[in-house]
Amino acid sequence: MKPELWFIAPVSAIALGGITTLIQPQQPLATLLGSGIGALASAPFIEKNQRQSDRLLRDIQTFLSSSPETPELKVLLLQELEQQRRQLTDFERQLHQVFPEALRPIRNEIAQTLQTLKDNLRDAAVNTPTAQQLETLIATLHTQSAALQTIQTLLQRPQPPATTLKTAVLYDIENLVFNQGQRLDPARVNELVSLENIFESIKKAIDLGEIAIKRAYGNWQNEVLQALNAQLEELQIERIGVYGRNHNQRNAADIQLALDAIDLAYQHPDINTFVLISGDGGFGSIALRLRDYGKTVIGCAYRNAASDSFQRVCHQFVFLENPFIDSVPAINGRNGTTPRQSRAESRTALPSPRRLPIEPLNYDQIPLSEIRQRETNKLLELFSYYTGDPAKRRELDRGMVFNTVFLEMKSVAPQLDPLRFGFFKPSELVAYLTAQNQSKIGEIGVAVNSGSGKTILCWRNNLPQGYTLRTSSPQNIHTVAIYRGIFAEEVAADFLLTQVGEWLIEHRPRNAPVEPIINIILEQAHRQQHRISQQGIKRAIANYVRAGILTRTANTLSLNPAIQDFSSLVIELQTCFRRAVEERLSKIGETINEQIFAEAVPLKPLKLPTESPEKAPDSHS
Repeated sequence: MKPELWFIAPVSAIALGGITTLIQPQQPLATLLGSGIGALASAPFIEKNQRQSDRLLRDIQTFLSSSPETPELKVLLLQELEQQRRQLTDFERQLHQVFPEALRPIRNEIAQTLQTLKDNLRDAAVNTPTAQQLETLIATLHTQSAALQTIQTLLQRPQPPATTLKTAVLYDIENLVFNQGQRLDPARVNELVSLENIFESIKKAIDLGEIAIKRAYGNWQNEVLQALNAQLEELQIERIGVYGRNHNQRNAADIQLALDAIDLAYQHPDINTFVLISGDGGFGSIALRLRDYGKTVIGCAYRNAASDSFQRVCHQFVFLENPFIDSVPAINGRNGTTPRQSRAESRTALPSPRRLPIEPLNYDQIPLSEIRQRETNKLLELFSYYTGDPAKRRELDRGMVFNTVFLEMKSVAPQLDPLRFGFFKPSELVAYLTAQNQSKIGEIGVAVNSGSGKTILCWRNNLPQGYTLRTSSPQNIHTVAIYRGIFAEEVAADFLLTQVGEWLIEHRPRNAPVEPIINIILEQAHRQQHRISQQGIKRAIANYVRAGILTRTANTLSLNPAIQDFSSLVIELQTCFRRAVEERLSKIGETINEQIFAEAVPLKPLKLPTESPEKAPDSHS
């Protein structure tokens, strides 16, 4: 069967199909036609190879269309096939020489594509090449051309600078001037609290790199906080105010700081370190969420005010010099109330946080091959403590909230990752370990309330009402679901990512309100009779935010200026997807399964409308 006429379309008209082209070599040319390859002056060897491929395509078409076949044409074709195969080796060498370091991750895919072409050229360069061999070769040549387009686009993109450490320093300022029911005298607060000294003590403990953001949170109507204004201005620390009556605003600064920390993780993906100057236990959950985003979390507080749970989940904790112990506060209470007890009595009454009687693992001294067994032993030690300690037994009677259990698991095994054991969720790992080791740790297990979605650790024979026991067993972690779960809680379907991505490229939002964008995309999809939901659009937007393609504040979206077209959007999304999966797997000594990755990667392959080229533009109106 003769090839269709579209096979002879000039290679220079092939549009970028994204990195999926490299992963899906069978992708037909019809899905790659588009706006043209653009200028190739920066890489003349790519242009030269494109011209050679274009000429070879025309000669193959002429040969297949000739009737009858002439010996002269056959000889010329065989000579050209062999010449193309020899030149391809030199071309591959040149290509790898100019490859930027940032593009190394796709080098293997490119090498595989070029090797496939060389193999097909060799198979076709026989005395009597068949039409089927030549048609296979045609398809491979088109795949190679699309791969070169990807390379060309990547080479022309400005490369990001080397990664620099950027830090956000967030002060819960009230935590520094109020302590265990006491507050510092406004007249002495600058004498007793030096924000500069606090910052220097943190810098001595860890390399903070470039400070991107410094913010202080508190009720600035309070006279104690107002006394710090000069220090804040001198150190260029932004004041974030929370106001209202004190009894209604007890945790307002904590809440605002926590919200801003998560918001900054979305708005500024280049910020990779968060310094949280507060000792409150509620920051444990924030620290865990920031760690999930790949951020380094440094906690800072006075030792007597540092929550044990918060300390355990920080990468590092810095204890600050405590002015409430080393000096005599003049006033007790946030409202300046009369002291109820002496300084000595106050010290005696200070609660000391209860620590786990379990030494955390020192991973520096553990060979990689033994980490899993050591973590297992450490977790079983923790669970044995639960079943043997009277206070913990009472908690098990009620059901221990699993978030608390996970915090303590991370405190004894800081680098714990359920994937190392074949589980995606920590609760699945605990369900398995507790079921397999009842003789060692007692009759405890993980239970789930299907109605509320709450997960607890409790006695297996005394489940609270509405809870059922969870069972699980190790699974192969190299699955589409696991790879996608590593990147984001939910990855939108390709058609949703395409619909939202094309709208973003067309309209290039900058500080645009989120809700109107969602409604406009939804209305446009309905006009085109595409069945999508608001939730699906939100999921696609979240994926693009995760990839750094969009930046989001609480109410607005902005497209990354580096994203010039839909092709570069695809490349950025897939590159970020690969990086996330590679980083997570590398931490447990695993590498990507390329076949599974090809199935899991978003936008694979791109589906263009089935209408004729003349009508195709209408489908995006």
